[in-house]
Amino acid sequence: MTDAILIFTFSPIQPFIAQARRAADLYVGSQILAQMAQAAAQTIGPQYLIYPAPLNGTLSNDTPNVIVARVPYNQAEVLANQAHEALESRWLSFVHSARKELLEQRGAPADDTWQAIWGRQTQPDHVWQVFWVAVPMEPGGYGQAYETARRALDAVKHSRAFPQVEEPGDKDSLSGAREALHLSGQKARDYWADVSRKATAAKIRPNGRERLDAIGATKRFCELANQPFPSTSTIASADFRQRAKAAQAGTGLALYRSAVEEAIGSFLYAARPYDIVWPYDGDLLFLETLTPKRLEDSYHGIEHPEFLDEARRALRELYKAVGAQPSPYYAVIVFDGDSMGEHISALLRKPDPEAAHRDFSRCLSRFAQQVPAILGQTFRREMPDLPGTVWDSDEVIGREFLIYNGGDDVLALAPLSMALPMAQALAQGFAATVPDSHASAGIAIAHHLYPLDAALQAARAAEKAAKAVPGKAAVAVQVLKRSGETVTMRSKWESLGGLFNELMEHFARDRLSSRFAYDLSSRAHIVTALPAAARQATLKHLVERHKTNLLTDPGALVESLATWTQALDDQKPPEKIDGVDIPQGLAELARWAEFARFVAQGGSE
Repeated sequence: MTDAILIFTFSPIQPFIAQARRAADLYVGSQILAQMAQAAAQTIGPQYLIYPAPLNGTLSNDTPNVIVARVPYNQAEVLANQAHEALESRWLSFVHSARKELLEQRGAPADDTWQAIWGRQTQPDHVWQVFWVAVPMEPGGYGQAYETARRALDAVKHSRAFPQVEEPGDKDSLSGAREALHLSGQKARDYWADVSRKATAAKIRPNGRERLDAIGATKRFCELANQPFPSTSTIASADFRQRAKAAQAGTGLALYRSAVEEAIGSFLYAARPYDIVWPYDGDLLFLETLTPKRLEDSYHGIEHPEFLDEARRALRELYKAVGAQPSPYYAVIVFDGDSMGEHISALLRKPDPEAAHRDFSRCLSRFAQQVPAILGQTFRREMPDLPGTVWDSDEVIGREFLIYNGGDDVLALAPLSMALPMAQALAQGFAATVPDSHASAGIAIAHHLYPLDAALQAARAAEKAAKAVPGKAAVAVQVLKRSGETVTMRSKWESLGGLFNELMEHFARDRLSSRFAYDLSSRAHIVTALPAAARQATLKHLVERHKTNLLTDPGALVESLATWTQALDDQKPPEKIDGVDIPQGLAELARWAEFARFVAQGGSE
């Protein structure tokens, strides 16, 4: 019996994920996609799968949206159609659970107009496009069949277009393009103001300031949304919260918790019910949250405003006990394997291309298994020694930051202080697990109140900048400061090494004055055009000028920074001035130094 290579996929992916106002939207959207893909893959059959590769007969929870299988040719169409049906069935299960939660559990009203909007927007063929091709495989022809299938799939995807459906009325808050749910003759704002009174602020912002369509409501109310996921405020303050829970500061956190509970009262909700020490959202660890207006917006109200002063006093005391305030900045990390298509093409030229492809897929699955523990281990390693701290397992810690984990494709959030170490640890783990491969990352640094969809867009722009580095295996960081300034920098992992952490530690421990970063930035654009010896002399002068007695080996630091500058010359395109290409390595180094100072000061500008 002739076999066939079946490639199955669906879309849209990035737009569906990006339509998010909260970290929980991002997480649930990603998990909906992963579980739909998993349903399709299971239906095709683990015994046929090449990618993703089941480990011990089990598929990862984060199944990618492209599935490759070797199937009997005479069953290919049946299996593909069954996978299509399974995918749509899983989608409808999320739709039905959200509808039940919203109407039956929350008591939201619905009429014929509401039902018509819901039915139109959640209809599977309105939301999803499914593509598949099957190419018969001649004996020994795995590589040719796979390449033919891949090219055919690309052609099919480009030849089909989404059906255009007119969306009238007030638009929803997540996509800005679809009609928000409402009743006949009622404005969407009024409908959602009514719904918000039946739900916590964790679900819907009050007074109609957030309006959902059926797809947004599915993300917000389906069964997956019952699993709490940390907000951007909770992510930003994660390292501070861990310090506050340590033995020497735990009393201060308990006192502050009591003060907050007394002030907010019944409006307070548990965002992290599994955390018995601090079950509330991280936004309450920021002093700026403790105002009547902010609490009304975020918690629907405040029961005892007369106790707010006491809560603010308790929070200031907690800051003193910890010795720091939480950073208001967090990171979005987009991590992706480099040149995966080219890598697979090379595998297909090996003597046994199918075995090589299967081995490669298994390596990706093994890396995916390691990702949560890598994130958790990095978080623990980067924290200071905290006597009396009881840690969860690395995997449990890491899952608090993980949005999506598809092997060569990872999306995660991180506190400011952990962003680069986490991304670097992922790159090291990928290179160690997937032979002859490497990966790049884009990181966006944003304020915890900055729009999440814009932060995600910035992270993908940073990833694109990293992928533009010759040879890749690089990272790019885009810092979105609240002042409005945006700064982008990039470097190969190899030349970055531990230098960024070293610089950051020098600033944090007062071995280097923060003026070093500013002075380097002001001089770099002039000095960057000079020969290497002159640039190193400038670095030496600035280090000597801004070092303190705590910097024990300034010469070694100068040498390291000069070497990094030389590497950055090749990784950053030169600027053409008066017809001459001027290398930009020193200017790029200056941006890294400013970012190191920014991280060392917890995001202080």
